[in-house]
Amino acid sequence: MSYLVLALKYRPQKFSELIGQEHITDIISKSIESDRSAHSYLFAGPRGVGKTSCARILAKCLNCETGPTLNPCGECSSCKEIAKGTSFDVLEIDGASNRGIDEIRALRENVKFAANFGRYKVYIVDEVHMLTSEAFNALLKTLEEPPEHVKFIFATTEPHKVPGTIISRCQRFDFKRISIKSVVAALDEISRKEKFKVSPEAQYAIAKAAQGSLRDALSILDQLSVVADKGIESQDVFSMLGLVQTQRLFDLTDALAEKNCVAALDIVEDVIDKGKDAKQLLKDMIEHYRNLMVIKVGGKSLGKLVDYPIALKEMLLEQCDRFTLKAIIKTIDILVEAQDVARITESIRLPLEVAFAKLTYTKEGKTPTGASGSATAESASRKASPIGMLKSEKGHVVIGGNNTPPEPDLNVVDDEVEVKVDADGDVIQEEIGPTEYIQSAVVDESDELNVTRIRKLWDTLTHQVSKKKMSVATYLQSANPVEFDGTKLVIGFPDKCAFHKESLETQVNVQLVESIFSEALERAIIVRYAIVEDFIPQEETEEVKDVLDAFDGEVISKWHSE
Repeated sequence: MSYLVLALKYRPQKFSELIGQEHITDIISKSIESDRSAHSYLFAGPRGVGKTSCARILAKCLNCETGPTLNPCGECSSCKEIAKGTSFDVLEIDGASNRGIDEIRALRENVKFAANFGRYKVYIVDEVHMLTSEAFNALLKTLEEPPEHVKFIFATTEPHKVPGTIISRCQRFDFKRISIKSVVAALDEISRKEKFKVSPEAQYAIAKAAQGSLRDALSILDQLSVVADKGIESQDVFSMLGLVQTQRLFDLTDALAEKNCVAALDIVEDVIDKGKDAKQLLKDMIEHYRNLMVIKVGGKSLGKLVDYPIALKEMLLEQCDRFTLKAIIKTIDILVEAQDVARITESIRLPLEVAFAKLTYTKEGKTPTGASGSATAESASRKASPIGMLKSEKGHVVIGGNNTPPEPDLNVVDDEVEVKVDADGDVIQEEIGPTEYIQSAVVDESDELNVTRIRKLWDTLTHQVSKKKMSVATYLQSANPVEFDGTKLVIGFPDKCAFHKESLETQVNVQLVESIFSEALERAIIVRYAIVEDFIPQEETEEVKDVLDAFDGEVISKWHSE
């Protein structure tokens, strides 16, 4: 006898054997008990979760010689033929291969004839969303008023592609992905029956890789069964599927927490050198930081949202203490950005390594001025004017030179500079010792300093902040000065930027902004933040407006990142 794959050998034959879909089997069972089964059903859900198996079980319940019954005998000719797929009364149709109007017209003609042996003629149409629009239209009338002896069961992985006119004529049931816990339990039971030696860690790795599909999990187990005699370990699963070991994700995250770019890139090299997919590594890292975010937000109370064994959840709980929630979210943003860049480049490794470099970057020490007195790269960047970038359908237009807002020449003479990195990964430069601004006035003495004048200087002021802490400057760009009484400056935000406001209200950020604004405006400034209902955003200069109109663009950055 030829080998029967596990997915077929252990296919459910009763509703009680269908795993993870109790919310559906309970309702269908009650409809059979009360003799109120519908004439058409739509089973929607991801692959390998039991849609077609449920359709066959329903057909057996209706056509069993002892039925209609919830427990088909499995011994009568009707049950055996349905199980084998050879029943004349239960017709399984592949929607992808029989998608035209001619096939549906033939089906409409055949439904007129009564069942051969059972009570009902059951049509199971798999991947029904593949039917053409004409075929769906031809099916409408028959589906709305079918003969009493006919039942339709449609299965699809993409219900959004099924016309609403079809869905409205069916009882719809949405199948969900099977939980990792349920898949592991099924794998354990089948492994014992087949006498496979599978470690709990390997069972979990298989279940996680299957992503809620029991059929996929059994296919993976089938593939690994050739090494079942010596025992299947998690390493076998990772090796066969090209997955990254979970421990390596923790190691890589530790390296990022320590701002150790060398260690992070070494791990990437080791993972790729062992034949793993860099794309899969990036995907796994995003999921890992997602798990850190969930645990950081809810601790053990949200542990159910993380598909890990208890031991790994404890490791996540310990590791998330090394990050603030803001740092975790920032990391996810950078990794997702790398994923987007990888889609348009030939290399996935480069965006991945650049992302890790961004996450571990600490500001380099100052480069001394040469004997000739030439300016350092840092001082040159301090003199650089802000650059506005405009995004249009044809690309980016860079506005610089005379079109940029005026900026003071800030040549800083430092006796000593200490570089620190805050918990969010931003670089904070604290100047210790006397600091002298050779030219610091951004306000013409002849002009009165009021809220209108500060609005005109807003891009220049926020650019000064960006040199110290980019995240704070970015948040300020979403705001607009609303009041100024000579000392206290009220900065307004729209409702949607409440998070920005709260982030700026920390003591460290308030002191940073007040210090920079006070020096730039040459007077003591007290900063306060508020949510403004009728918020009016900053207006662009006439020059920028002209370019926006010419290129149908929008401003995406007021200044470059140094």
